[in-house]
Amino acid sequence: MYSKRQLKREAVLQPGDFDEIQKRRRSRNRFGFAYQLGFVRLLNRFPRQRPFEILDELVTFTAVQLDLSPSLVTSYQTRQQTVSEHQQQIADYLGLRSLREAETSSLERFLFEQACRLERTTALEHRAREFLKEQKILRPGDSTILRIVGEQRRLAREHIFERIASGLGFDLCRTLDDLLLVREAEKFSELQKIKANPSKPSVDGMLAVLHKLAVIEKTGVLGVDLSWLNANYQRALFHQARKSSADRLRELSVARRHAVLVCFLWQSYRDAVDQAVDMFDKLLTRTESHARNELDDQMRRQRKSIRGSLATLKTIGTVILDDGVADNRLRETLFAQVPRDELTNCVAGLDEWVSGKKSDVFHGVARRHRTLRRFSPALIEALKLEADAPGEENSTLRALELFKELNASGKRKLPGNAPVDFVPKRLQTIVRQGEATDRRTWECALLLQVRDEIKSGNLTVGQSKRFGSLDDFFLDSARWEGMRDGFFGRAGLPVDGRQAARQLASRLGAAFDRFNATAPANSYAVVDEKGWHLSADTPERRDLQTEQGVERLKAWLGANMRRIMLPDLLIEVDNELGFTHHFATAVLPEEGMPPDEVCLVLAAVMAHGCNIGPYQMAQLTSDMSYKQLKRVTDWQLTEDSQRAALAELVNAISGLDTSLYWGEGKTSASDGQRFSMRRKVLQQTYSPRFSDFALEFYTFVADNYAPFYSTPIECTDRDAAFVLDGLLDNESDLEIEEHYTDTHGYTEINFAAFAMLGRRFCPRIRGLHHQRIYRIDPDRDCGPLASLVGRSDRTIDTALIAEQWDRMGQLYASLEAGHVTASVALRRLVAFSSKNRFYRANRDLGRIFKTEFILQYMSEPELRGRVRRGLLKVEQLHALARDVFYGRRGRINAREVWEQMNGCSCLTLIVACIVYWQAREISRVISECDPEAAGVDLSLLQHVSPIEWDNVVLYRVPTRFM
Repeated sequence: MYSKRQLKREAVLQPGDFDEIQKRRRSRNRFGFAYQLGFVRLLNRFPRQRPFEILDELVTFTAVQLDLSPSLVTSYQTRQQTVSEHQQQIADYLGLRSLREAETSSLERFLFEQACRLERTTALEHRAREFLKEQKILRPGDSTILRIVGEQRRLAREHIFERIASGLGFDLCRTLDDLLLVREAEKFSELQKIKANPSKPSVDGMLAVLHKLAVIEKTGVLGVDLSWLNANYQRALFHQARKSSADRLRELSVARRHAVLVCFLWQSYRDAVDQAVDMFDKLLTRTESHARNELDDQMRRQRKSIRGSLATLKTIGTVILDDGVADNRLRETLFAQVPRDELTNCVAGLDEWVSGKKSDVFHGVARRHRTLRRFSPALIEALKLEADAPGEENSTLRALELFKELNASGKRKLPGNAPVDFVPKRLQTIVRQGEATDRRTWECALLLQVRDEIKSGNLTVGQSKRFGSLDDFFLDSARWEGMRDGFFGRAGLPVDGRQAARQLASRLGAAFDRFNATAPANSYAVVDEKGWHLSADTPERRDLQTEQGVERLKAWLGANMRRIMLPDLLIEVDNELGFTHHFATAVLPEEGMPPDEVCLVLAAVMAHGCNIGPYQMAQLTSDMSYKQLKRVTDWQLTEDSQRAALAELVNAISGLDTSLYWGEGKTSASDGQRFSMRRKVLQQTYSPRFSDFALEFYTFVADNYAPFYSTPIECTDRDAAFVLDGLLDNESDLEIEEHYTDTHGYTEINFAAFAMLGRRFCPRIRGLHHQRIYRIDPDRDCGPLASLVGRSDRTIDTALIAEQWDRMGQLYASLEAGHVTASVALRRLVAFSSKNRFYRANRDLGRIFKTEFILQYMSEPELRGRVRRGLLKVEQLHALARDVFYGRRGRINAREVWEQMNGCSCLTLIVACIVYWQAREISRVISECDPEAAGVDLSLLQHVSPIEWDNVVLYRVPTRFM
């Protein structure tokens, strides 16, 4: 099945094609020639001749372009000689070649290079087809491609394994093999201990992570250079080790086993570094929170005495401000109103709140110094901290060197010249006690400063994925040189930074002009000297006749749509689309996966997507064992296969005629949905709004209700960093032009990122009228908006943007190319302080586009309506997801990150299947029943959602799934 978007992109006849088509005399020959021309452009191969291969969508599309009857294909397909002649003529016309010896060698070289970067067979098949199409080589049979892919994949693996093994010494090889041994006094191998997911933030949890770092360092594996090996391939080998038992790893060949273990240890080390920094941050934040709560409790307990002290202060102030009291009688009058003993007690009671141990939360942190000392020396020793700007003087790093020296030497007192310039001003008097410096408070202040410096990007952590240098996130300069013009061209932006500054000034000025032109008729947003004044937006209400028509349409559809159990729905959708073939572990035969294997995969998807779990699913079904479901979970439900399967479902939804009533797949929205998670793991965070520990599933939905991406994130993480992940990492054919989020998805950096990537960012921001707007030209007449942009800090100097323009483009091109995950890079960028010039340039660019958006949002009701409708579709999908994720009362029980990802991805897969089935069922009802006779108006289908009915039975699993 091919969507209209695919046909328009690949099979549209070009002006020169019509001249070539007209050379055929008969209508059927013209039609057949055009059909084969579109076929070969779409699939890069000619249709089979016996019987003649017909794609109904392409037949209809060709007929529309030629204004001929689609029935002509019936007479054309019987003329095999003409079909063969046309194929040769088309090959000559398009310059297509068959796969011969030279072409095969070229394909093999390409696939070998790709196989050194990609491990999955399906991904290599896709790259092979793309290569053949680009090189104008006709695609051979699938078996030929699979054979070549399999051979080059084998050769690439052998090359990689041998190259890694050649760099390993005898001692390291023996150490790697020892990781697989289970000692007599222990229950687990050392490898299994390294695999263990970190516990919730605690001292013991931190020590366990630091022990993991020490164990990996002790192996000597960090001395192995893996910079030549693609990161994707490293992660693939890492996951192989993570899923395999020690026995299974011992069964591998020596070279392969050692290569897998080396990549596993390298990736585990980098993950553990991130986990240590993350746990350090959470431990300090929790320590500060406990200290703050302790201070608040003390204040509540002493509320009476504090209120008495305030009353005394009021009395003293009244006396002092009374002009009728002479200065020479002031003390006498004061003591007459407030006895000396009472004032003495009052001052003594307030002293600890003003300058004593209750004057700052930091005192509470310092009281917990002993707890922090249990892990801080080992942590600082393990982390390789460096200044983000090499060569610059960093007082925090100097203090860290002293911290390490004191720990190594066992000294208890700080030297007189101990650096204290890293300590914030408000803490200087607490840390410095006269000429001496208190070590306890000094160390606590240092730990807090290290945390803040890492978060702000002033300090980088060696071998970290998330907290490394921002320069690590950039494409290499040579690659950027080749893609610079195309990148800026797609976004409609100039390559030169100075031209960009001029274009931005013109664009922002035009936005002000458009708002001012519509201001007299704008009843929603009015601006004066005091700021914005917003009125209630006019609701989108349907008139009575339309409302009755929609209800009649819903009733008619509901009466004619089938009732189905969820397992049957999944089987029916897979029978039609075959999306489970992405979960195959081996090359598929022509007839596809065996039925029992398909049902096993679908049962595993339900086990995770419905939150039942593989063990409980095995108990509910009589024909599946836990071992089978665990095998599918570990080896087939990979992140890549789930994305590919979801992409196929999304493309199928977009290809349905019914889905066009809801949208063309050009806009989307995203939002998070929280599920309870009480497991004591590092990802466990408390959500005050949810009133429980929770994990958030962040989901992306297109305007045609297709859920095209989802990812689990901590509920305390702001959604904004993950907004670009769904748009850049999904594998569907959707071409999203405009995206909607709520306030949690908004940052000024996101405005800059979307504009650089040629998309439009439209968040619904709470308290929008309190947001600042900016101008570029201070001499421009902004009309009634002048009061909002008149201050000096509301004018943006584009010189910095022009200076950093090329580097900004390089960063966002890196995100688009998949060189780095967008959420990782953006979280790092957003954390920088305004002292960083690159951050300021991105922030100011985002402020320009934010101002443009706010002015449009305030003056365009259509934009406000699109944003509202987009976010409502996400809410509807969340309601369905909440019902689907019913196991364990909707509480997440997974410890490992990959298990949480499985639950999130499988839930999205099931929801996508339901949306597709409902949309297709609506199409069936419309085609088989008579809407005119029923008196329903199909144009009202845009007001009907494909997830409104309860005709899908979610809460029943058949005892026999197969």
